[in-house]
Amino acid sequence: MPDYAWMPYRPGPGDDLPLPLPYGLYVALREQVGPEHTSRVGGLLRPSLELRTDVAEEEPGWTSVGRTGGSAALPPGVDWPEGDGHPMELLARLDCARLAEAFRAGGGGRWPLPVEGLLLFFHDPMPADLDGESCQVLHVPVGSPERPAPPDPDGLEPLPARPVRARWALSAPSYLEDELRALLAGDYLVAMGVSDACREHLGGADVRLLGWCDSDNTTRPDGHRPLLQVEGSAVDARWGELVNVSFWITEEDLAAGRLDRVRQGLEVA
Repeated sequence: MPDYAWMPYRPGPGDDLPLPLPYGLYVALREQVGPEHTSRVGGLLRPSLELRTDVAEEEPGWTSVGRTGGSAALPPGVDWPEGDGHPMELLARLDCARLAEAFRAGGGGRWPLPVEGLLLFFHDPMPADLDGESCQVLHVPVGSPERPAPPDPDGLEPLPARPVRARWALSAPSYLEDELRALLAGDYLVAMGVSDACREHLGGADVRLLGWCDSDNTTRPDGHRPLLQVEGSAVDARWGELVNVSFWITEEDLAAGRLDRVRQGLEVA
């Protein structure tokens, strides 16, 4: 995990970085693209939350934020979402207040999601087509009754319930992102070098809330940004050739708190 608590350099005029940049990454970027573009690349970094199910409760720096899999907390009158003839799979049940706490305890940035209630992330692991609409996010009150997943006609078992913990983390764009290529005048080779440096110093995340896309092979709905990304192996999923599921949202919907128009991204092995 990079150390965001110190930066042994002082930004000069035109070199203001809106988020704390690990010194090693700063040096690597400065060698590749110079001080001006280093500042601009720093301006593209997004705050996010890295989520993990294998972190011990006493591990410092991590906040308990909910769980993956298990039952859903659904208010009366709210049906369990359905996919193509079968119930959707509950990927995560996350506590908004705890998420906001973990986010604010990190390196900075504005928390863009609700600060109360629970977020429930459902998806169809066997979508009939790849139009990206086979997912749903529900924002429900804390204390809603617990409800197990309905029986699946194909015998698919729900994901096991596993506690999940979170910590703040920087996220960087890959060379596939238009924003990075535009900043670097469309130079793919330079963009790939910048992307590699960012991944080396920032690392990735098997489960990430907000930030940039961690996979270069995920289908990306146009005009959307990642909301939640889940690597199947991190949640004990048995999805066959499907290895990663992601939820995508537009900037406008994220700013307005609209979660009813999310789209699905998929990565197939």
